[in-house]
Amino acid sequence: MPGLRVFTEADVVPVADLIWNVLHEQQGPAPQSLHSHLLDLFLRNPWLEPGIDSRVFEDQQGKLVGFFGAVPRRMTHKGRRILLSFGSNFVMDPSSRATMAALQLVKAFMKGPQDISITDSANDMSRTLLRSLGFSVVSIYSLQWARPLRPSRYFLTAASRLKKNRMLTSVEKLARPFCNVIDATSSRLKFSPFYQSNSPRSSKELDLETHFKCLTTIPSKQLILPEYDLGSLEWTLKFISDRRVFGQLRKSLVLNSESKPVGWYVYGMTPGKIGEVLQIGAESASVGIVLTDLFRDAQEKGLIGLHGRMEPQFMQELTSKSCFFFRNGSWTLAHSSNLELLSLLSGGTAFFSRLDGEWSLRHGTGSGEVVT
Repeated sequence: MPGLRVFTEADVVPVADLIWNVLHEQQGPAPQSLHSHLLDLFLRNPWLEPGIDSRVFEDQQGKLVGFFGAVPRRMTHKGRRILLSFGSNFVMDPSSRATMAALQLVKAFMKGPQDISITDSANDMSRTLLRSLGFSVVSIYSLQWARPLRPSRYFLTAASRLKKNRMLTSVEKLARPFCNVIDATSSRLKFSPFYQSNSPRSSKELDLETHFKCLTTIPSKQLILPEYDLGSLEWTLKFISDRRVFGQLRKSLVLNSESKPVGWYVYGMTPGKIGEVLQIGAESASVGIVLTDLFRDAQEKGLIGLHGRMEPQFMQELTSKSCFFFRNGSWTLAHSSNLELLSLLSGGTAFFSRLDGEWSLRHGTGSGEVVT
């Protein structure tokens, strides 16, 4: 029967082809990596919940023309579990005549048992549709922060990416030797906003058990907190690491002078590129120490800059450490009949890192770029 139905393993290949052709703008059949990505993310994730299903839409001829993925995640509010459902990989065949399919897919998603329907990877077209159905833009979590580490190379690279200009890209490559001299100087001068101290560092590799303990014990003033167990945390980190969309994952635990853990960070690193920060955690008094260690570590690993999602609890320290804020790419939108939860989320009172949503679980294009 044509129309709306639950996504099954038999739909993996046609959905992958649809995503590959429409979202990735590639020709031909999707690669095997996208097949396994869809299977693992939507049918084998550790948060599967009855009633929260990904769905497909078939036209009158039985052709699959639409898909809306749903990924459950769990958080807590005042000790009570709340269920989130993330909308993911929303795609429609542009040649389809099933004009109401998109609305039916989103409405079915909204009718699930979740406390909050949310997406942190919406493009402009999805944002318009979701707002028409009652979703609100969560402005604070739609922003990003940026910290140049090698400022001259960072700004040339950013300009070439923003303008998608081949000439700028060529100029950036030719100017690298000169930029390296300028950037090395800027990190050594104490009056420079990009100064990096040579004082001894106190950080070490963050293992899974310690990461889990930090998530459950390091204090947070946030009212909505992510809920993990060892299995779901391990699955998340492995899922991201195996796909290498963000390069190699770097996970570090930051210690104080008494060798006590005061925070941690997780970011993706590819030398010579801009790294993406997936999660930062810190005790209130130690945010500056954790950020300083993060920036120095990334610079030592050869990154030219870092980007991360805005997290209000770190905003003051990020500002004081020469970060700037911008909005580009993905939007975060949410819908809930519980106005208190929606207000708390919109007010930025959630510990809501990129690791805790759907943004970091996306598939790459094969060139290392993610689809926004």
